[in-house]
Amino acid sequence: MNRVINATKLDFYASKSMLRMTSLLVIIGVVIGLAAHGPEYMMMFIMVFAVTSSGSVFSVHEKCHSDKLYGILPLKKSEMILGRYLYALIIGAAYAATGGILGFAMSMVMSGRLNALPYWATLAIAFAYFCFAVGVAYPIFFKFSFTKAYVFTMLPMYVIAVLFLFVTRRTDFTSGIGSAIKFFTAHVYLLPTFGLLAGLVLLVVSALIANLVYTRKEI
Repeated sequence: MNRVINATKLDFYASKSMLRMTSLLVIIGVVIGLAAHGPEYMMMFIMVFAVTSSGSVFSVHEKCHSDKLYGILPLKKSEMILGRYLYALIIGAAYAATGGILGFAMSMVMSGRLNALPYWATLAIAFAYFCFAVGVAYPIFFKFSFTKAYVFTMLPMYVIAVLFLFVTRRTDFTSGIGSAIKFFTAHVYLLPTFGLLAGLVLLVVSALIANLVYTRKEI
């Protein structure tokens, strides 16, 4: 376990400067939320940008040819992979917390109260989306170079997020899930629980796939 944590620390040290730059994307998320007059849009886009931030570590390692370093370190490939996914989970949790705090503040400023159902539903969906996007991207980045795979991997993820937000804004999609809304209105606490569990399951499945892919790759 210590070696997995050390691998995670190595990722943070390697991508420290890049993380500072990508964290500025949160400001864009705030601007989008203000323009759309909705904290939900801000929270969702912050998590979209979290995917960019978490994926930047592959770019840093590729530029520094860190794969050669991993080849001589007393670190198994599986431990490096677990460390990378732990890194992603920490990034996702940090961005989710930031989005949640900013979303709460924006709700209080705009309406003077927090509408609990859309707030927690957005946070849960945004975190699950982050884990889904990371879950799709990471095995591909492990298999192919980041430079070659980034656009074709991440562009569809961004399109999915934008389409989802467009549908929720332009259509009355809630009319078809009335029973679900009633259930979660009475059990709001289940929304973040389901979002967290769904996200963790997606990351675990992705890590298993990445391990199968990367352990067969020659460094």
